[in-house]
Amino acid sequence: MPVIVLLRHGISSANTAGILAGRAPGVSLTDEGVSALEANLALLPHRRFSRLLHSPLTRCVETAAIAQKTVESDVVGIDEAFVELDYGDWTGRELKVLGREPMWETVLRTPSKARFPGGESIAEAAGRSASRIAEIVAELKAEEDRERAEAGETETKAPPRWAMIVSHGDIIKAIVADALGMPLDDFQRLSVAPGSFTVIDHSGERPVLAAMSVTAAGLAQSNTVGGGGMR
Repeated sequence: MPVIVLLRHGISSANTAGILAGRAPGVSLTDEGVSALEANLALLPHRRFSRLLHSPLTRCVETAAIAQKTVESDVVGIDEAFVELDYGDWTGRELKVLGREPMWETVLRTPSKARFPGGESIAEAAGRSASRIAEIVAELKAEEDRERAEAGETETKAPPRWAMIVSHGDIIKAIVADALGMPLDDFQRLSVAPGSFTVIDHSGERPVLAAMSVTAAGLAQSNTVGGGGMR
């Protein structure tokens, strides 16, 4: 049954500058981000994917291209459902400045109620990304069933189909929270380091978080700027 690998883009120029990049153009991976990402990808437990889908933003396009040097995928393409949150008027501003905004506490403590001025709400972003994951899992299960039927098999003998999703910190955290049945208001308790990968196994009745925020540097990258999301 399907396994989903969520790959966060590598360290970007906005991460190192402490900027909330959002959907701003021209945000690329740093040299450190590229080298760390390559080291992280070497730890992947699986290298064959049915799909490699990525956010359309530059830092995810670059990350997906680097991933393709390590993995093989039947389908590679952009998926708008996994684009970064639209932070609206907060886009491009320094995180330390945003920390003084009245809405900051809402974002941290009750994110389900947070809507960025001129942008989208965290709940909307969580809904679109989690719904798309559910669609992908259903598609992969249907492909597995069709493959077994064509082979005349009644038991699952073929290895599970894997999909890789290249996206952003808050989007990945929202997907993980949904898989765990965690209230969105608790999703800021999750940390996803730049360049890390997270594995969710959909082979059972309920999704199982098999690995989270894996990096070659271990805990050394857990506090990288942007690793915890809005902090």
